[in-house]
Amino acid sequence: MENLDIANSTAAKHALVPMKDPAGYSLFAMILKYTFSADARGRVELVEEGADPYFVDELHGEDPSKSSIRKPSDLFYEKPGTDVVLVGHAHPPPTGNVSFVDVALRVGPIAKTVRAYGVRAWRAGGPNGVSPGPARPIREPVPLVYELAWGGLDLSEPERPVGEPRNTVGRGVARNPRSLVDQPAAQLEDPAHPIAERNPAPASFGPIHRHWQPRASFAGTYDERWETTKLPLLPDDFDLRFNVCVPNDQWSQLPLRGDEPIDVRGATPEGAWVFSLPRLLPGFSSWVAGKRTDHRTHLDTIVIDADARRVELTFHAAMRLPRKLEMVQRITMLEKSLAAR
Repeated sequence: MENLDIANSTAAKHALVPMKDPAGYSLFAMILKYTFSADARGRVELVEEGADPYFVDELHGEDPSKSSIRKPSDLFYEKPGTDVVLVGHAHPPPTGNVSFVDVALRVGPIAKTVRAYGVRAWRAGGPNGVSPGPARPIREPVPLVYELAWGGLDLSEPERPVGEPRNTVGRGVARNPRSLVDQPAAQLEDPAHPIAERNPAPASFGPIHRHWQPRASFAGTYDERWETTKLPLLPDDFDLRFNVCVPNDQWSQLPLRGDEPIDVRGATPEGAWVFSLPRLLPGFSSWVAGKRTDHRTHLDTIVIDADARRVELTFHAAMRLPRKLEMVQRITMLEKSLAAR
C-alpha cells in the first residue's frame, strides 16, 4: 500500500494498525489521540506535540508480572462506551497533620472516591485474616497505584496459587495471612467498603490488566474447539468489553462527549482541579476504488494525568480492508470543534 494517501487535518496524533476481527476479516484500526494541558485555574490548551497512540501498555514498573498499568495500550479496533483513567498521587493538604486524603474523580456519570492513607502495617485479625493498623501522618504524596491497594499473589506453592483475581500486584492476600503481620499494609481503599470488610474491592484509578477480573471474563473461550477451528483468531464468544481497561465504576456505557466538566479533588497540591475541554467531533473517511465511506467513531478513552496536568482523548474507527489492498486509495481524518459548555 505504498501509494496510500493518508491525510490527517486534525490536531491529534494518528496511527493506522492492520488487525483482524473475530470473523477473520482484515481491517485497519484507525486511531486519533488528542492531548490537552489544564492548569490549576482550569485554563485549557491543546498540546500540539502531544502523545502518540500507545501500542503497548505503559507500566509503573519494569516487570509486568509485578507492576500495574500507568497508561493503557490503544491497540484495539473498537471499544464500547468510554473509559476514564486517572494517573497521579494523593496530596495531603498544605496545612494540617492528616493520616488520610480522599481523592475524588467526577466526569459525566462517573463519580468515584479512593481514600489514601499514610504508611501503616498489617495486624492480625478481621475477616481477611489481617487488617490495617493505624496510619502515620502523610508526609509525601501517595501514589495512586494498585500496588498500594488490596490484592496480591502468593506463589509459594506454585501448584496451588492464592491470589486476588482483581489485582495480583497489591497487598494483603497470602496463603498464611499472619505472615504479613507488621509488613507494609495497603494504603488505598474504598471508604464505603474498607479493607476491614470481607472480600474488599481493590481501590485505585488506573487501568487493569487483561488477565485481571472482570476484564478477563470477556476474553472468550480458548478451548480445544477454538484451537482446531479459530486459532489464531479470537474466539466466537469474544466480547468487546474486554477492551474496556478500567473497573466498572470508571466506565460509561454511553460514550462521553469529551466536554463534560472534569473534577479531580485531592490529586493536586491545590486540592481541587476543575476544568472542561472543548468538544471535538473527529471523523474518519476512506476511499476504496473511488468510493467514499465514512466510519463511525466515538470518544473511547480519557486519560487524566494529574501529575503532568494533561488529559488525553482517544478515538478509534475500524475500516474493513478489501482483498486487494491496492484498491485503498485514501484515508482522511477531519474534525470539528465546539466550544466547551
